[in-house]
Amino acid sequence: MTKSEKLVAGIQKNRWVVLFLILISCFFASRGVLQLGVDNSLEIWFVEDDPQLQTYQEFQDEYGNDEVVVLALHNASGILTQGGMESLHQLTQAAESVEGISEAYSLSNARGLDGGEFGLNVSHLYDPNTPVSTEMLQKRVLENPIFAGRMIARDGNTALVMAKMAATSEIDQVRDGVLRDLREAVSQTGLPVKTAGMGVIYSALNELSLNDSQIFIAASNLVIFIVLTLIFRRFVPVLVTILVIGVASLWLMGLYGAAGKNTNMVTMVLPTLMLIIGVSDCVHFLSHASEPRDGLTREERVRKGLAFMMWPCFLNSLTTAAGFASLAVAPMPVVRDLGLFAAIGVIGAFIASFIGCSIALCWSQAEPKMAGFKPMQTVSRSLARLAAHRPKHVLIGAFFVMLLAGLGITQLTVDTYSIGYLKSSHPVAQDSQGIEAEFGPYTPLEFLVQMPGDLDSEKAPEVLRAVADWQDKMEADASVGWTRSYVDSLRRLQQLWTDGAPESYRLPDDDTMLSQLMLGHDPSGNPGLPQMLSQDQTELRVTVGIPMGSAQEFDLQIQKLSALADLPTGSTLAPTGYLPLYVEMMEAVVDSQLSSFSLAFCVIFVMLAVLFRSIRLAALAIPANLLPVFLILGIMGIAGIPLDVATVTISAVVLGLVVDDTTQFLYRYRHELQHQKDAKTAVEQAVIGAGQAMASTTLVLGLGFLVLTLTAIKSIAFFGLLCSIALVVALLSDLLVLPATILLLKKR
Repeated sequence: MTKSEKLVAGIQKNRWVVLFLILISCFFASRGVLQLGVDNSLEIWFVEDDPQLQTYQEFQDEYGNDEVVVLALHNASGILTQGGMESLHQLTQAAESVEGISEAYSLSNARGLDGGEFGLNVSHLYDPNTPVSTEMLQKRVLENPIFAGRMIARDGNTALVMAKMAATSEIDQVRDGVLRDLREAVSQTGLPVKTAGMGVIYSALNELSLNDSQIFIAASNLVIFIVLTLIFRRFVPVLVTILVIGVASLWLMGLYGAAGKNTNMVTMVLPTLMLIIGVSDCVHFLSHASEPRDGLTREERVRKGLAFMMWPCFLNSLTTAAGFASLAVAPMPVVRDLGLFAAIGVIGAFIASFIGCSIALCWSQAEPKMAGFKPMQTVSRSLARLAAHRPKHVLIGAFFVMLLAGLGITQLTVDTYSIGYLKSSHPVAQDSQGIEAEFGPYTPLEFLVQMPGDLDSEKAPEVLRAVADWQDKMEADASVGWTRSYVDSLRRLQQLWTDGAPESYRLPDDDTMLSQLMLGHDPSGNPGLPQMLSQDQTELRVTVGIPMGSAQEFDLQIQKLSALADLPTGSTLAPTGYLPLYVEMMEAVVDSQLSSFSLAFCVIFVMLAVLFRSIRLAALAIPANLLPVFLILGIMGIAGIPLDVATVTISAVVLGLVVDDTTQFLYRYRHELQHQKDAKTAVEQAVIGAGQAMASTTLVLGLGFLVLTLTAIKSIAFFGLLCSIALVVALLSDLLVLPATILLLKKR
């Protein structure tokens, strides 16, 4: 009896003790699962000491939380009427009443600076106790550049309420609750309000992540139950498989929760991954242990079958885990988490499958009836004959597929678009589009202008004029909706101190007059407007309203708008706030893809060479395993599916999955080669012997990944679809390209 057989016998002999230990482990794992939360915030993509993230945090320390919920109120009869202002005031008060909203500002609580008979007049634009003079209000608002186009659309029919989230280190934990309370408060007004903002998008993704995770688990179990029933043709082995993988998934998510991690739109696939990957081991264990063997008792047959499959399944798990573990070198923490915990989960799934199947096969009812499942046999035998008799044709076909894939890869783009993860029918996506149609671009892009000194320095007037000129250039750009800075208040003062004409909304040419304007304006007394000047008065904040877009589009906007600035010597300009971080994610996506795939490729094939003790066999496996990866990337390029934060792991994950069939085939091929006269016969027998189980697991895994297409998050749906395609291509590659490569090189 071999060591592997002794291990199986030991598990079966002590099965009740082992089952008790499994139950205890599940109890502790469930406690970790209860600690799981959901977090799709920006910070999960960056390490804590990332320079760009630190800059963003410094910006928040100075100017407060820049996360604003945009509430848009549209009234076809006009906002600047008695009814319109009452509704806007009601909406603003509703937002202010929500705990977690530090302030809400709109035209209903803003104060306007106007010229009058007795000088400048500062007063609220709206007083709920005073009847509204529509004509006067329109004059004060629509003729004031600080309000028109920034807080109300220029046609006067759409106004914004900017609800600023309170600054807290736990914003990611409380955001969903605050937004839920805000939606409830807004709904009680009965007003037709559209809601937008990056926090709103994150909240929607959190909700979808949580709901979809539950759907995935239920749908995956259902699909796998149906497919396994067709393959096993018996209920008990199906139940055993689902229970075993359920235990593995519970172990993994319990460990994940105990480590203080939260699920997100990337790691939400972990339970589904473990479910469909672990099924592969169960199919191999149960089917091989049930193969008839002459001259052996049932107990001996089961023990030898499990022992024989232990090593190839273990090798599968090692190579798959290596593929996932390669993600640990990715610069994104969330991708590293996926790689590390998926690698742990794969090994856990192997352990659960081996132990669970060993115990279950103590009873004959757990044996599947796979011998009569003719579709898998037919497919395997047909592919075996094709690979054995036409190896050149197979490789020529594979070459043209690789060539086509290469052309597609040249079209592959790297981009990230958070709101694009939502389907166009989702309320958040529709609200965002509606606000841009009715009001214009609302997404804030932040810049900081560092002056050589403070506002009292000699260089200050020159810097202020340069900023004013820069704002004018940006607003002349069709893609820019508005700009805002400290300079606006000075220009408004100059306009009112002169003739009030639109062309007088400018900075004076005389430095003395400009200094007087600065003395006459209190930067901290700007009610209804955000802080636009640092406390030490050495830094100007410039905010630009641009259309909602992808990381690539934001990057182009940042570069284009930065190039328009012509600041004096000694001044510096730096993009800041949320959007530059968003852009940096795109660069991290590329780094993650290249580093993880390169490492996965090297590690997996070094492992194959070591485990099979043959560099030649590992080298022969390279074309068959690169083909699915290249084809998937090619399909993404042709179909216009970008590499983003959800599909960034696709190459390493696909490589880790497809190498499983390679390991099974090579293991069986070496076994057959010891008993057959030539390589051709050994290849045919290896395909026939291992092909049925390989085809069965591909069917189960492929359909399992297709479950991910049920998600409302489009990138996750693409990930599931692409993995399904990759598995089918991998099966064909391992049953056609790999055998053909072996036979052609064997002849030479």
